[in-house]
Amino acid sequence: MRRGRHLAFALALVWSLPSAALADCDGDVAHAATRTQASYQSGQATVRGLIYRPARPNGAGVVLLHGARGLAADAQTFDPHAIQLASRGYHVLVPNYYDAQPGRQNRTDRDLRLWRGAARDGAAFLGSQPGMEPGRVALWGYSLGGFLSGETAMEADSVAAAVSVAGGLDAGEAGRTGRPVPVLLIHARRDPVISPESTRRWGDGLRRRGAMVEIQALRHEGHGLGRAAWCDVFQRTRTFLDRALIGGGAGS
Repeated sequence: MRRGRHLAFALALVWSLPSAALADCDGDVAHAATRTQASYQSGQATVRGLIYRPARPNGAGVVLLHGARGLAADAQTFDPHAIQLASRGYHVLVPNYYDAQPGRQNRTDRDLRLWRGAARDGAAFLGSQPGMEPGRVALWGYSLGGFLSGETAMEADSVAAAVSVAGGLDAGEAGRTGRPVPVLLIHARRDPVISPESTRRWGDGLRRRGAMVEIQALRHEGHGLGRAAWCDVFQRTRTFLDRALIGGGAGS
């Protein structure tokens, strides 16, 4: 019950933010998107979240997956960057995948499977929105969400690409399924929670499973990221998504 109250508060807080909030990054574009609450079904669960709709859709979309602390912890950080992505033409979905199974420190294989299902169903939901084109949905995630984005992309044909920020084998056990999907892994120079070595080992495994993996190291350190680091992350994200989903045709 407490987790549900925290999520409701987080969604209400984001909802109250100025609609033209900027990420305060170099190259921010003018606001050209709307933000509304959304929900979709994943198995027996209703997954709540936020959807950002572009004024001028480019036919592509991205699902942003929160970290292990939950959407309540990450919603305000994600919001201005989601607005920037949407203002550049992307549909953006930010789901609370913990609605499918509550988060906990000692997570199980079943937990990971249900969360991957919520990510997969979120991608399908986003892909069904007006203005979307088939086969142009990517998953993006931070920390645990980053691990889920990469692993879900390896098993879900509806996912065209994946980005993981601070994700790796320290977050869970890798699967065995594989697909030839482009995956970008971003890690800090040092990370006490998800080590860069964990990210690199995961990337090696993803390659063996067929993925086209690119690994990039930030100049920043730590697991929690500051404003400048998030600006760097989303600049790299946009460059990758433009290339993977629309062939470089969108503005970076």
